[in-house]
Order: sequence, then C-alpha cells, then structure tokens
Amino acid sequence: MKEIIVDTVDKKYSVYIDNNINKFHTLFEKNRIKISEKIFIVTDRLVYELYKDIIEHIKSENNCKIFCIAQGEKEKNIYTIQNLYDFLLENDANKNSTIIAFGGGTVGDLAGFVASTYMGGIKLVNVPTTLLSQVDSCIGGKVRFNYGNVKDLIGNFYNPIFVYVCTRFLKTLSNKEFKNGLGEVVKYGVIGDVELLNFINLNYKYILERENDKLGHIVKECLRIKSEVLFGECRNKGLTNVLDFGHIIAYGIEMSSKFTVSYGEAVGLGMLVSIKLSQNKFNIPLDTYGKVESILKKLSMPVKYKVDNYSSFMYAINHDKKNNDKLKFVLLEDNERCKAKVEVSEEEIKMALKESINRG
Repeated sequence: MKEIIVDTVDKKYSVYIDNNINKFHTLFEKNRIKISEKIFIVTDRLVYELYKDIIEHIKSENNCKIFCIAQGEKEKNIYTIQNLYDFLLENDANKNSTIIAFGGGTVGDLAGFVASTYMGGIKLVNVPTTLLSQVDSCIGGKVRFNYGNVKDLIGNFYNPIFVYVCTRFLKTLSNKEFKNGLGEVVKYGVIGDVELLNFINLNYKYILERENDKLGHIVKECLRIKSEVLFGECRNKGLTNVLDFGHIIAYGIEMSSKFTVSYGEAVGLGMLVSIKLSQNKFNIPLDTYGKVESILKKLSMPVKYKVDNYSSFMYAINHDKKNNDKLKFVLLEDNERCKAKVEVSEEEIKMALKESINRG
C-alpha cells in the first residue's frame, strides 16, 4: 500500500493507494475514527450494485448505514442535499459521526458538502471509484452542487480525514468513463512532470489494459503533482490555477458539441489548442504539440475536432467562471513551467484552433 501525505494550510491527511480494499477498515482507528460512533456511507445505485459485497461488508464491520442516490450529474442538486440532511437527522447523526463518500465525483461533491455543513462539519472519508476522482477530485477540498442551472454554483472547501484509493475499482469502468480520467492524467504530465508524460508514452498499452501497478503509479503521481501545486510552492506564488490548463477550451468544446464530446476528450483537445496558443505566445518548442498529440492518439483519444458552432463555443468561453472581462488562459512558458492569467484574444483562439484540432 502506497501513502501520500497531503499537507494543507490547516491540516495534514493521508491518501492510501492499493489494488484492493482489504485494509480500509483497519485505518479508522489510526485516523481517529471510532467504529462505535455512527458511520454513514453515501454512494450511488450503480456503485452499490457493482460493489454491494464490499459496501455491505464495511457496514457489517461498523456501526454503519447506507444512503444511495441515483446516478448522474443531474442528482447534484439541492434536493439531494436536503434528502441527505434528512437521512442524517432521522438516524441521529451527531458531531462525532463520519460520512464515507463511496463513488465518483458527484458522490464526492454531495457527501463532502453535506459533511462540511451538517452541525458545522463532521468527519469525511473519501473512497473514489472513478479514474477522474482518483487522480483529481478526491483531494483539494472542493465540494459543491449545481443550482439554478448553473454548474457548481454553491460550494465549500472541506478536507477529508483520509482518502482510500482502490485501483481495482477502475476495472469495472466503461471505456468512456476511463478516458474521462485519462484526459486529466495527460494534463498532469504536461503541466507538472515530463517523467509522468514519458511513463504514459512508454506504458500506454498497459494503462489501457488497466494493469494494477501502472494504474497505481499514475494515480500516485497525479495526486502528488496536484498536492504540490495546491499546497506547495505554486500556492505560495499564487499559481494554483495552473491546474486549469486546457479547461477553458474544453468547456467551450463540451458546450458547443452539446456534450457529445466527453469531458476527458474535451480536456485532451483543449490541451492541444492551449499548447498551440503557447507556441504562438511564448515560442515553446514545436515538438511539444507533436508529443502530446501522439500520446493522446495512443490512448485512443481524439486529436481533431471541428468547431461548427463558433458562437456557442465563444459564448461558453466568455462565460466561463474563470474569466471576467478579458479572456485569460493558463499557458506553457516552456516545457517545465506554466504561466497563469495570460490574456488571449478571440483572433488568437481562432488561429490556434485552425493550426491545431481544426487542421485538415
């Protein structure tokens, strides 16, 4: 079992990475969770059906109750939050209780927000089950839900007591869901560690075959990079938004395609456009684009996309929550360093699109 220590401004917590969940319940006492206190597992129906034996075993070993939500982003709303509060109240949850978020990003957001607000905050444990949640959203403390048709409008920052990553869960993901995470994995290589990028390039076949040791390595490296960005030197320099590399273009692609392009595919395409913008702005090496494009191809991810509805594309970008009056991007200054809040014009975006994913 691998362990990463996430050292935030106000607390430290551990992320445990293993290819099974056998040691999960043994970590409660080590992390100041008493099994005599009430524990609540929050999951969704698909995850529960897939891992019913595991979830029921955790329940049998502890003073535990289970709350199941329907699957999907549409459940990330105030009504689900209210139902969760009611569930906790009906079962006499108190300040010493613990919520276990057992699922992907939606479950993590909902359970995390409720944990952060119920009685002023109760203990939270994350057990992420998708690649995207394992490499990204399980740390960092963002917990939020959608409101008034605005994605993630209501939110908070709340860190877990600990995180348990079981790479075995990745075996049951659909190819689409698995690739949603791969887009972020490549992003971490581009912004944070050329060695991770080289590892993906050399081991892409084993990653696609979901070999445990390869999955464990990329999960560990992505979480290490994110932790260093959020709580290390980048935080001190105000550069934590380098994690948004490629995301603004990705959001435009998602919206203009009416979400026929998945999140992970959009992130990959967004990175390519952002690399081309970086070449035009900062003259970074020309082979950077080719290397990332080659890796995305090896991972069976798209590298071409024609923006048919340009007005919808630019509307999404202009209304992205990271932009105010002017379009500001995270770009690469060189192969080892990002620069945040770089002003980019619409004409520069059009040119970068034509020179990258709109080619041919």
